Parts: sequence; C-alpha cells; structure tokens
Amino acid sequence: MVAAIRSGCAMLTEPAEAAIIARAMQAGVRDPKRSRRSFEHIFEDFLPEVEFSGQRLLDIGPGQYDFGVVARERGATVVGIDRDPAVLELGRHKGFEIIDTDLREVTPGSLDDAYDGLFCKYSLNAFWFGADLRRLRDHINVFLDALRPHGWAWIAPWNGVPKKLNLNDAQLDAVLEAQIDAFRAAGFAFRDLSADDTRRYGVHGDTVNNALFIRGL
Repeated sequence: MVAAIRSGCAMLTEPAEAAIIARAMQAGVRDPKRSRRSFEHIFEDFLPEVEFSGQRLLDIGPGQYDFGVVARERGATVVGIDRDPAVLELGRHKGFEIIDTDLREVTPGSLDDAYDGLFCKYSLNAFWFGADLRRLRDHINVFLDALRPHGWAWIAPWNGVPKKLNLNDAQLDAVLEAQIDAFRAAGFAFRDLSADDTRRYGVHGDTVNNALFIRGL
C-alpha cells in the first residue's frame, strides 16, 4: 500500500529543485516550502478509488509536480504540459515526461497520445480568448479529445478576467456558460465550489466563478 500524502508537507526538499523553481514565472509557484495540503484533500475527496497503476495521465500546468509525484508513486505515468522554462526544467529533473507549449496555443498535434486521466489545478482560463466562444470551445475540446472514452478528469480552471479584457456582464456570463456547456457536452459534471471548498482544494483567488469540472470520479 502506498503511503498517504503527509499533511502540509512541502514538495521540494532538494536544494537543486528549490534553485530551479525559484526562476518560475508565477510567484505562487516559486516557493519551495509551499504546502501541498490541498493536494492531499483532492486525493482524499475525489481520487481514493482511482487505480493509478498503468495509467497515463496529463497534468495541465504541473507547477511543482505535487500531483504528478503522488500519482507516479501509485503507478501512473504522468506527462506535464506547460511553457514556463523553470517548470519544464523541474519536470525533467524529476524524471517526468513534458510537453513544452503555451496552454493557450495547444493544438491537437500537441497532444499525441490518449490519456486515462486529466488533472488541472488553476491553469486553464475561460477568458483567454475574450468573447470568442467558438475558440474557447475548440480549445477545451483539444484537451478533452485526448482523454480516453472511459477516462477520468479533475479540472479546476482559474477563471480570472485579464486586466486588459473589457467585457460587460452579459459577455462574462456568456463565456462562463460556454465553458460549462463544453465540458457538460463531454460528460462532465459541473460544481460551483463554495468558499470552504476553494480553500480546501487550494483554488481560491480573484475569479468570476469557482468552477470544478469532473468526470469518472
């Protein structure tokens, strides 16, 4: 039996790893002492019945590879996708497969394999494409088309509005509805997380909603 994640344990303990992640583009990713308690909660609440052994998983925006390390310990092969050079270097250092691409520019050719599971914690954004709903749906479907028919997924996007984006309330609502509809069309359930849930799962911030999309869990 694989040991449970230790509550609050920092992920990066090697000096070399700390030095690599210190160059990360996002301030929230740079701290090597960052707690991984939220990942413990996700595994406890959503993934206790998942049989990781032999699975091939896609970690969308892997950060410090908190999810990837635990999933790999349980027998999965984990592929990280990101564009941050420090995140990619950390992934190579830790022995993960990586895909070097901007998540906003991902294309079907970027994902050349079928995955048994998708995991995303605060790395996708409904507002990356402004009010272009077709582009938003197409972008979501690139990821969902890479998921095997009976695969599982846990996706919590960061739906914060970029500072330069000027959308009225009706447009904001339309973007969020298009995101929800795209996931639901692929068999996902949608949850608008409570404030307590967002703190528990580490997905709290300045966002328009607190969306969680899950399938097969």
